[in-house]
Amino acid sequence: MNILIVGLGEVGSYLAKVLSTEGHSVTVVDPDMHRLRRVADLLDVQAVHGDGSRPDVLDKAEAHAADLVLAVSNDDKVNMLTCLFGKRLGAKKTVLRLKDTTAFRRSKTFFRKNLLYDLLLSLDDLAAEEIVKNVRLNQAVGVDNFAEGKVQMRRFKLDEDSNFVGVAVKDLKIPSGVLITAIDRDHEVIVPGGSDVLAVGDELFVLGEPKSIANFERKTGAKQNFLKSVVVFGSSGVAVQVCQAMQRHHVNTRVIVDDRDEAERLSEILQGVVVLHAEATDLNFLQEERVGDADAFLGISEKDERNLMSCQLARNLGIPRTVALVQKPDYVSLYQQLGIDVAVSPRLLCANRILAFVRSRSISTIATIEEGQAEVLEIQVQPGSKLVGRTLREAGFPRGCVVGAITREEGEVVIPTGDDEIRAHDQMVLFVLAKVVEDVMDLAGIVRE
Repeated sequence: MNILIVGLGEVGSYLAKVLSTEGHSVTVVDPDMHRLRRVADLLDVQAVHGDGSRPDVLDKAEAHAADLVLAVSNDDKVNMLTCLFGKRLGAKKTVLRLKDTTAFRRSKTFFRKNLLYDLLLSLDDLAAEEIVKNVRLNQAVGVDNFAEGKVQMRRFKLDEDSNFVGVAVKDLKIPSGVLITAIDRDHEVIVPGGSDVLAVGDELFVLGEPKSIANFERKTGAKQNFLKSVVVFGSSGVAVQVCQAMQRHHVNTRVIVDDRDEAERLSEILQGVVVLHAEATDLNFLQEERVGDADAFLGISEKDERNLMSCQLARNLGIPRTVALVQKPDYVSLYQQLGIDVAVSPRLLCANRILAFVRSRSISTIATIEEGQAEVLEIQVQPGSKLVGRTLREAGFPRGCVVGAITREEGEVVIPTGDDEIRAHDQMVLFVLAKVVEDVMDLAGIVRE
């Protein structure tokens, strides 16, 4: 593929290294000549000096011939203009990286139509999802969030005590709002029929609304050990999102903030969360607040060193699980060596998500299962598509494809049945076996480069 990378920060440099090593034709753009020379000297890439939000610079970088433009600089405005001008110049696909997605959440369709991006990735959103996923202590062995967190896919491994073992799929009493999309049995992924009987060791891929999946989880009959209390350090956008997610999961949450103004701001935003104005590295304070009694400590401020120190103190006080936010990807392995249970790098998460798209050769792929045996796709139904106006039963999706969820333009989420009608602009989440991916894409009118 011809790939144009705009921005050579941590994300862009990492992507340039991996993608050029994998044999793609890579062009990089950055206004910092030092960064540009460093990357050009080490890697087999074409380098263009300049501001990637300017059409003349994009023209010089041959954006018109790009299969994929990655707008991953540290400036949201530059990235937005890069996607817009890149697509106008003829680039086939564009990926927009943002830090602040507040406005986008309110008017997702408006921004997608006017900025012409194909994929939107937010560092804060990715980091918050990963942190919440890592501290929820239930029986799910994997959690992925789609449709801006309104839809989840979780994997549940059935042990010998599960109520589901020995039961045919059609006889399961499954809560509404949930679909069993696939079974991973001895590393073979199958889309089950009603007569398939579940066995010990099966991993179920379950897709649906978070509350409904929680009900499903209880019905499996396995012993559950949910997170009850958490202490958060930091006032970043990631910290706010994590606290809000913990509230949704009914987890007792306290957040420590070392700046008084920030503490007052969070007190207004986070109703029901205890906000403490203090230093998270003050041992006496941590002892007085009985921080050691919590199930998890999350050091997720914007300062790596403070995150590391506060997590280590929390560990010494007896907290069983610690998570640290790491701004520099190179620090991830170091943090784990120093005893931090989970080190989350937003930039590394962003880069790896982009790599997954590139390797799948489809901008629609949002997850791959069992080394590519299946994919989870998120596609938008275009006006004029032959799917518009048909029910799912009439749509003609092949066996091996399950439509797990539909997000409407107004924000409504539907876990569909065969009678639900497909509308223009619907955002569909599909679980698809690899052998029928091409058929599904053809049916949806999407070309995989």
